[in-house]
Amino acid sequence: MKVDKPYVYKLTETQIYELRRDMAESSAWAKAELKRRRTAKNQKNSAHGIDDGIEKSHLSN
Repeated sequence: MKVDKPYVYKLTETQIYELRRDMAESSAWAKAELKRRRTAKNQKNSAHGIDDGIEKSHLSN
């Protein structure tokens, strides 16, 4: 059984730019989604009187 080597090539400047832009957009979406989920979870826990016992005033985002 013959296995071909994977074809590897250098990305063009345009491809690199598009990849970086896509990664930045994905990162921004993920951060916003995590913030949304954290807020929803905290609101749900507050409604049920649940607290994690961690003082939030000294934590940074």
